[in-house]
Amino acid sequence: MTETFGKRLRRLREERSLPQHMLATHGASFSYISRLEAGTRNPSLDAVRSLAAKLGTTALYLETGQEDYCPHCGYDSASGIHS
Repeated sequence: MTETFGKRLRRLREERSLPQHMLATHGASFSYISRLEAGTRNPSLDAVRSLAAKLGTTALYLETGQEDYCPHCGYDSASGIHS
């Protein structure tokens, strides 16, 4: 079964022992994050980028589960460089 965005977000957050309110930002409230994890909301690109940064991953991985090159932020997992 494919991992959804919400399930991936929750898994990454829990792996880092972060409560939902620690991911909240100006554009992503605690309740918004809860809805993302529940799958009742779709994230904006800005939210994906912000959440990925807080979780220490790429927007591409958070969005798709792929770890290669992220066109959103220019991160290349092979080199570890943001372009």
